[in-house]
Amino acid sequence: MSTYTILVVDDENLMLELISKTLRPAGYEILTASSAEEGIALIDVNNVDLIISDHKMPGMTGIKFLQYIRITYPEILTILLTGYANLETAMDAINSAGVYKFMTKPLNLKELITIVKRAFEVKDLIKEKNLLINKVKSYESRLNELEKEYPGITHVTRDKNGNIVSDL
Repeated sequence: MSTYTILVVDDENLMLELISKTLRPAGYEILTASSAEEGIALIDVNNVDLIISDHKMPGMTGIKFLQYIRITYPEILTILLTGYANLETAMDAINSAGVYKFMTKPLNLKELITIVKRAFEVKDLIKEKNLLINKVKSYESRLNELEKEYPGITHVTRDKNGNIVSDL
């Protein structure tokens, strides 16, 4: 397993400690911030893979913070926590801030561990998909070059079963 970095942003120190102590044994590097502004400063100098942010914080709310993250660092997955859950907040978090998951407080720590693990599986799949897309684009480019050099080389005749028919 590669080491992932998680930024936890919450104005309650007890929540920062609880989440850190819960996730650190899994081998994650944990950064903590007491405000969205402090979180932004940490992201600017650290490679962060996942952000877990509280919604109700002094200054910038969690949704506003994660909207900023979505625009500035779109590769970072985000989880929003709130003790004041309602449908409007959840919809806003998902639609405008693009959060991966929305969780309510008090936290179910086993659920948090599972959600974080799944988030990194999704992140790995996205990375693998992008690598495969780039590889296919490279192959397509090479085939186009070969077709220009040897017209007709990429044309293939197939039978009704999809097998290649050879003129040899």
